[in-house]
Amino acid sequence: MFKKKLIAISICIILVALTGCNGAENQAASGTNETTKITFTEPARILSLAPFYVAIEQGFFKEEGIEAAISSGGGGSQVIASLLSGQAQFAISGPRSMFAAIEAGEDLVAIQSLNSALTYEIALSNEYLKENELSDDASLKEQIAALNGAKIGTNVVGDSGDIYTRYLMKLHGQDPSSLETVKLTGGGPKIGGMKQGIVDGGISSPPFSLQVQEQGVGDLWLKLSEEPMYANMVWEVVFAEKEYLEKNQDLAEKVVRAVGKGIEFTRENPKEAAESIVSYFDGVDAIVLEKSLIGLKDTFKGYGEMNQKAWDNAQDPLVEYADMSGVKMEHDTKPGVIWTNDYIEEAFSTK
Repeated sequence: MFKKKLIAISICIILVALTGCNGAENQAASGTNETTKITFTEPARILSLAPFYVAIEQGFFKEEGIEAAISSGGGGSQVIASLLSGQAQFAISGPRSMFAAIEAGEDLVAIQSLNSALTYEIALSNEYLKENELSDDASLKEQIAALNGAKIGTNVVGDSGDIYTRYLMKLHGQDPSSLETVKLTGGGPKIGGMKQGIVDGGISSPPFSLQVQEQGVGDLWLKLSEEPMYANMVWEVVFAEKEYLEKNQDLAEKVVRAVGKGIEFTRENPKEAAESIVSYFDGVDAIVLEKSLIGLKDTFKGYGEMNQKAWDNAQDPLVEYADMSGVKMEHDTKPGVIWTNDYIEEAFSTK
């Protein structure tokens, strides 16, 4: 009798073991452990996109079963070309490139914004600051007034930095036409132009002003996010073709979850975040990146949720300067048209 029970127990153990093995085999066969390769396209290597890079380096994409590749360079037009050609599945860029493509008939939807505010800052040369007796305790209105008649280096004349600066001047009763912009692509050329007196300053996202300070050429004069309108604005949005998102809803949720974790990590751990992505920025010290990320902390809110006012604030200057931006019409900015928080809400749902 005892032997029969022992045999029965042994058979049960064997069956349980076999069931476990078969379960593992079935899981492997179903592909749940497989990695999905995704290409993201970006206009250039920009620190505003830090949470995305952090998500890669901290393994947040890997946790979601995603192998993320980056197609970088060429500006907004190249971002759209890469996305529409299928070379990339997701794009990360300022809203301007997305608006222009939508006007051309493309059906694009933004699912996340890496920044909740405009990240541009303007640094002025020591000579310009001294000649115009500009004080570092100037009010916002005085800071903006100081741009009248200035010659500022920007990546491309008529780019987003140029447009949002001119709109800001107009908003505060200054003369945008008095501002002269000069094409100086990248931080180095802008700093060189300031050293040589070619320009009075430059506009760019961090770490530009810190690099200007480091080289003793000038100082940070104005963060455009000090303007309340620009303090609530979508910037560097994650978007894709609507049809692709609808067919790959689960994948889109994984993307925003990984990037959302990157936003949170960058906000809470700027030092570790900077050290993890220093290889993305040749010639920039990790300490400079850390200081810049601390300065950008207020733009890394939540998990990248958006609101209609933030879209309006991004769109209005582009429409005002349509000849420069190529955005010639106002788009419907209500939720669910060209943007949605649905993927973020699903990705971070507690249900």
